[in-house]
Amino acid sequence: MVTTGDFVPVLVSTEVGIGHTRVLITLQDRAYRTLAAPDVTVDESYYDLATSTVTLVSRVAGTFRWLVPDEKGIYVAYADFARAGDWGVELTAHQAGKPDRTARVTFPVRATTMTPAIGAVAPPSDTLTAAGPSAVAAISTDPHPDPAFYLLSVRDAVAARKPFVLVFATPAFCTSGVCGPALDLVKQVAPNYIGRVNFIHVEPYLLNVSGGRLQPVLDAAGQLQPILAVAEWGLPTEPYIFVVDAHGKVAAKFEAMAYPDELTAALDAVLR
Repeated sequence: MVTTGDFVPVLVSTEVGIGHTRVLITLQDRAYRTLAAPDVTVDESYYDLATSTVTLVSRVAGTFRWLVPDEKGIYVAYADFARAGDWGVELTAHQAGKPDRTARVTFPVRATTMTPAIGAVAPPSDTLTAAGPSAVAAISTDPHPDPAFYLLSVRDAVAARKPFVLVFATPAFCTSGVCGPALDLVKQVAPNYIGRVNFIHVEPYLLNVSGGRLQPVLDAAGQLQPILAVAEWGLPTEPYIFVVDAHGKVAAKFEAMAYPDELTAALDAVLR
């Protein structure tokens, strides 16, 4: 990593694969305080380090987004990676009234990602379903659930031959702290696709009702236990959102947040 003073780029994406890939990056100082902000724009220059450390492969602009509103920001960009191996990105930040700042970070590009690749067949996981408020409350930690998100299992949705959105998120027990907002963003988009797209929310950890409340089933070490579908979909983290087309193939995937414009574009593409 090469930095300019207290300007440190941090790769947020837990996996970057070959092809056209979504990349999440944030900026920090050396005290781990966030520097990403709405008034800071970034250009991202990508290098295939196995080929050359100085020959530019592509340059894209990162789009600022709030990951945690008014607290933690990230930059979302889409870049093309032709091969697996070590890559580097040089970030140049622009802010009115201040000199540009530049820093670099290296990262691996995977030949095969842990989550299903774009175009791969969606795993037909047997996930929980519920009809009615009390049944939903027994399988979801969303404080304001949309009942339509619990009518179908993933296996049901694949068999229905209709596009669907799958959200792995646990608002109450999220290790990243952004599951609730991520699920809320998907719920904002869902009304625009009633009858055309199915939506499914899946809690990624084993839960049961204890003391009148939905609680995690911890292992002997006191840790959260992932459900089988987490392994089947290869989740390295949560939340994660997938768009699956009517043929049962993964059409888009979003780590952390699927922002409304991104999700809308993905859904409109599978409905064409």
